[in-house]
Amino acid sequence: MDRPLDRITAKTALVLRWASYVFLASAFVSIAVNSLALGAMALCWVLVMVLGKRWSVVPTPLDYFFLAYAVAEILATVFSVSPGESLFLSRRILLIAVVYYFASCVDSAAEGKRAVAVLLGPAVLVAIVGVFKLLLGGPGENTRLEIFQFYMTTSQLMMIALLLILPFAVHRSAPLAVRLAAGAALVPVGISLYATVTRGAYLAAAAGVILIACVRNWKILIPLAILVIAIVLFAPPYVTGRLQSIVDLHHPENESRLLLWGTGLKIFADHPVTGVGDIDLGVLLKQYAGPGYSGQWGHLHNVAIHVLVTLGAFGALAVLALFVRIGVEEWRIYRRVREDWFAGSFALGSFAVFIGFQVNGLTEWSLGNQMVVILVWVTLGITLALGRGAGKEAR
Repeated sequence: MDRPLDRITAKTALVLRWASYVFLASAFVSIAVNSLALGAMALCWVLVMVLGKRWSVVPTPLDYFFLAYAVAEILATVFSVSPGESLFLSRRILLIAVVYYFASCVDSAAEGKRAVAVLLGPAVLVAIVGVFKLLLGGPGENTRLEIFQFYMTTSQLMMIALLLILPFAVHRSAPLAVRLAAGAALVPVGISLYATVTRGAYLAAAAGVILIACVRNWKILIPLAILVIAIVLFAPPYVTGRLQSIVDLHHPENESRLLLWGTGLKIFADHPVTGVGDIDLGVLLKQYAGPGYSGQWGHLHNVAIHVLVTLGAFGALAVLALFVRIGVEEWRIYRRVREDWFAGSFALGSFAVFIGFQVNGLTEWSLGNQMVVILVWVTLGITLALGRGAGKEAR
């Protein structure tokens, strides 16, 4: 018998599915649309569970680590120098729900493929827009490519897209059409990443590519080496200058980062246990850095030091344990599904993204960039779902 409650539940589930597609499609495009879709997803998912009288959130191997991170945020807020601001910014822990949604709701290979296509299709289109901006007289000397976002966010998004796509291009069991499409997609994504001229994203992408090469096909290192040599030899002076500045400790940007990190450690020394709270550090940096500080930053351009300052030693240990556990789990899942061209490619790409995220976090506050963190949580959630499906098939 078709009951009104059943029809409402079915319609809510349909809205949830489409909201999730809008969420995935906007991840590389618009933080506003992405946030609205995320809110709709959260509301519909709760309604589906309430109306269906069924708890559909699956447990993961990361549950206690996420809980420790949440407790660290709460303690830091309670003892913060600005509890109200810390309470507002600590809402970033709510984004972890994305992991559980995709880990729970991607329940088949077909749904996984659909989700990945909806995620990566717009990413490639964004990269193509970036190429057209270059061709139509976009960034010139001393300027950096921005596609819908600040160039630094653009660089991290293109880095993530590149590392997610590359494994599909090199998996020997992938259909030829998939390999060719992935290879073609790498061209605009790579060009757009290059045009951002962002050192941290370059290093993060290189780390992820080297990982994929070592795990899947070492021959990838040959075109990577050729590309690096070509950039060094033929890139404009502005690009080569940026690359050379990576190892120049006296470069103004490097000196400013060293100043920020040293100042952060001074703040941590005064608030060692629970930190100053998840707040903008602009005021404290001015107080601790001295008169020579320009006062332009509200964060520390380093994930580890920023977490140490804002969440204290307890929070830093919780985040470190969480990151280690994520890396271990993604690697285990890849090892389990590596022969499957879809699950194996996505799991490896997700792990490479996580490694790239860590490398980028050495010089940027990437954990505080919602568009970047959302993608880390999405890829983690889908990977957990694929791993769970592989486990069922094995049993």
